[in-house]
Amino acid sequence: MNFENVVALCPREIVSLEPLPRTEGDERNFPFAEDAIEEMVICLASIEASWAGGDFSRLGKALKSAIALSERTGLPDVAHVAREADGLLGGFDEVALAAVVARLVRVGETSLATLLEISYRQI
Repeated sequence: MNFENVVALCPREIVSLEPLPRTEGDERNFPFAEDAIEEMVICLASIEASWAGGDFSRLGKALKSAIALSERTGLPDVAHVAREADGLLGGFDEVALAAVVARLVRVGETSLATLLEISYRQI
């Protein structure tokens, strides 16, 4: 086989973050953010596992959790893609759902990595 013409695609996502909620005074609410990051990691893992296992009722619950959590934590891109996946869940286009779930995981991971990078720079 000739592998010279094989192209590897590595999709990258550009994400936007909204400011985190503030507590009294001018301090950022970092304990809240750390808990939210852990919850989002668990939620993304649940989405991947649900999709891989074909458990669409669990996938729907995980998507709704991802939407709520990402709206609370200032991750609008995650919320947007999770809504797209949730909209496709009831349909019969499994290829589109697979693509959007994969994109959701990429956007989620990129958003969380960006949040962590920002928080490390502020310490």
